[in-house]
Amino acid sequence: MKRREAKNQPLGRECAGISLVLLLSEPRYLDATLLSKLVQRAWQANAITIDGKSSCFKIDADGRCFTIQNVDSPYFDHPQKVAAEMRELRLREVVVQHRAWLSVEFVETQHREEPTKVYQLIGRLISELCDSDCLAVLAPATGAINVYDDEIREGLCHKDPAELLNNFIHAPVVNISPADPRMRQAVAEAKKRWPEFVSAFERRSAEQHFSIRAPFGDGQHTEFMWVGVTAIENDMIYGKLGNEPLHVRGMNAGETVKVRLADMNDWMFTEGKAMRGGFTIEAIRQADDEDVKRET
Repeated sequence: MKRREAKNQPLGRECAGISLVLLLSEPRYLDATLLSKLVQRAWQANAITIDGKSSCFKIDADGRCFTIQNVDSPYFDHPQKVAAEMRELRLREVVVQHRAWLSVEFVETQHREEPTKVYQLIGRLISELCDSDCLAVLAPATGAINVYDDEIREGLCHKDPAELLNNFIHAPVVNISPADPRMRQAVAEAKKRWPEFVSAFERRSAEQHFSIRAPFGDGQHTEFMWVGVTAIENDMIYGKLGNEPLHVRGMNAGETVKVRLADMNDWMFTEGKAMRGGFTIEAIRQADDEDVKRET
């Protein structure tokens, strides 16, 4: 992923180059007074000095130095080209739609600190900078990127952002034909083993999560989405929509839905740290790996 070069290059310290980027739907105004409040809230720092203006700030907080860039143009030099190389459809749209970006980048510290610690500090500040204009969060050092939502924001406060962004919070949206042999086999396997899901659901614990996958449409578009299951009655499955539709209109994540058992084409549930099911996810992964091999 080629992106714009940073205006301020970090110094050559152990953790230098660690940063997180917010892709924004529109340019953001930022001043030193507001930024000072956000830094204090994120880090509870005792000594904070902020210099600069809306496009670029330097922060000194408790012996650590960071820069914030607030740029009113796309992060990538060629957004359309970058989007075309992405297989995840939500990320494609984000890359094409974003019009600005905001980053927090580590420069140096008076103390020796592990990269994970620095990422966590940046994650807490980035979470304070998140707003309704946020489309995605990117870790430039690894190229990891994830579509922004409230779960991502919460994770930035409490998890290692580098690890968080390397894993999709929700099942990825990709193109794969239902007629693909791997997909047909995966769906057949899910339907054949449906009694396993029902049995586990009937003896479920409060810590477990149960989901099924099914098609939803608005007359023009059809998308396969995951549903968090709350009840199973006869040949109907009830639950809450697990993700925002990409194209289907009139539906939102979290709303109550019902699915006919005949329309269910995959299922998965947690069992301790293990995940059971997810047959179509594996089929999609295999198809994606083959596409990568053909392109290299």
